[in-house]
Amino acid sequence: MHAELGQTVHVAVEPETRTSHPLGNGLWPWAFSTGGILFLVGGMLHPRSDSSLPEAQATAQSLGAATWIPSHAFILASAIAFFIGLLGLARSHMPLSTTARRAAWVAAGGALFFAVEGVFHLGAFADQDAVLAGEDTTFLSTHMTLSLVVYPLFSVAVAALAVLSGRVVTHPGVSVIAVIGAAAFGTAPALVGLAGIEALGPLFPIGGLLLALWFTVAGLTAVLRGSARRRPAIPSR
Repeated sequence: MHAELGQTVHVAVEPETRTSHPLGNGLWPWAFSTGGILFLVGGMLHPRSDSSLPEAQATAQSLGAATWIPSHAFILASAIAFFIGLLGLARSHMPLSTTARRAAWVAAGGALFFAVEGVFHLGAFADQDAVLAGEDTTFLSTHMTLSLVVYPLFSVAVAALAVLSGRVVTHPGVSVIAVIGAAAFGTAPALVGLAGIEALGPLFPIGGLLLALWFTVAGLTAVLRGSARRRPAIPSR
């Protein structure tokens, strides 16, 4: 409508708001941080084997520990959260390079296999008696076989994503955490489980801790950046 001559027209001006940035959109940052925290909790609950016992007895003792099921339930839940987060990141509008986005897709696939492996890892408690009797251990053997492939795949892909994403996901300095964690966690199954170098057993908790920290920090960084970009800007006068 046209205002009549001499009539004052009042125009309501809404305060300027910053548009939402892709970094703060979607579920993936929350899935990252949730997965990292769940993995940390699962690692802290993981039973410690008694190295003074014969291998079969030490393994059976760990499988029968009261914390075996809750520990690996948390780890399985973290793998699912990692899958959701990595899949969301790969499909997001984040300004990732082509190689970084491919790394996110591969990491998402690795997290999915990590979850499948986690089902057998969790169910390994059912093989406690079989371990002592020297019989076939369906769940434990499947977990150990899958870990030789799944752990390196997942770890290397996450490390590649951390490095190739630059500052898009989080500070590049934090990528060092992912790289060191990936090197430890990815090689542990072969060095400890296959080669039998028990002295390198700490590679599992150290590598897992560092990877979990990277996921947690990356997720929190994305949440905080997105929150900052959604704050209303102060209108200029």
